[in-house]
Amino acid sequence: MQKETRLNVNVFWILRIYVLLARFITGIKSSAVKKALVANYDDAVRPGLFEGLPVEVSVQLHVESFGNIHEADMEFEVYSYLKQIWTDKRLAGRINRSITLKGSDINRVWTPDAYCYNARLTNLMLPDTETHSKVSISPEGVLEYSRGVSFKASCVMDLRSFPHDSQTCHLKFGSYAYDDSDVIFKWQSSDVHVSRDNMAQFKFLGAKFSADLDSYTGVNFTTITVSYTFQRRLGYYVLQVYIPDILIVLLSWIAFWMNPDSPGDRLTIGITTILTIMFLSGAVNASMPPVSYAKAVDWYLIISFAFIFLSVIESLVAYVMSSRPVNKDCSFD
Repeated sequence: MQKETRLNVNVFWILRIYVLLARFITGIKSSAVKKALVANYDDAVRPGLFEGLPVEVSVQLHVESFGNIHEADMEFEVYSYLKQIWTDKRLAGRINRSITLKGSDINRVWTPDAYCYNARLTNLMLPDTETHSKVSISPEGVLEYSRGVSFKASCVMDLRSFPHDSQTCHLKFGSYAYDDSDVIFKWQSSDVHVSRDNMAQFKFLGAKFSADLDSYTGVNFTTITVSYTFQRRLGYYVLQVYIPDILIVLLSWIAFWMNPDSPGDRLTIGITTILTIMFLSGAVNASMPPVSYAKAVDWYLIISFAFIFLSVIESLVAYVMSSRPVNKDCSFD
């Protein structure tokens, strides 16, 4: 029994040593491959610099999901994967199979400095050691740089038709350091990739891709833009605004069936419904930006307020007319 136990222990340690040696040898080989890949390679020089040709970077954006759309701050959130593809002939023929670099190893090769023009908060510019990213290099020198990216970007909204509105928000990408003579950004395809488009208040309608040439201080930069269109769902506002508002207006009309000689009761109903409609208007606009124009829901609430106000005026007129003395004296010549 003791011999079997000792034999099992010996086998365990032999297997453990074998695994450690295998990992050590694999690490040495991997390190050797990486060194051979970037031997005499300058990662600060872009591809095609000495040939005088710009490097073309094909971009693909896969949206995992959309976050909240904040009307008050005029911004929206996107969680996505950004893939950039380009060719570096300096790396062609150095390896006989594809290799993947992760973390700090990505700094061994040149990568584009893409950034989002209208992003207020993003992890796109974080080091590769602080986010999920990788670079795949093919034997032909084709590089695919992929990383998980989140955006909180500005979105200029027109709320005149709120809550029956549709909003278009965009993400604009370009290079910060390289102009159009060095780097050209373009979309890889016009296909829309969205994994989950379910949103609480909006319905995703589609996306549109475009490319442009922007000029800053006399220098041209290539930019690419993706625009997402969302349509607002009405269910929340029907339950929280329209139905309560209709009931409040109908409640104010109860005064029409009350005795004109009871102005206190009629005015109490009118003033109470006026205060309620004002509170409802404030609750609706609490999450809206202080725009200088009236929204569709504002006009709806203003008309409702006018109906209630006129019912109060009617109560006062009815009381004045009913309290006026009637002259019953008649004279006949």
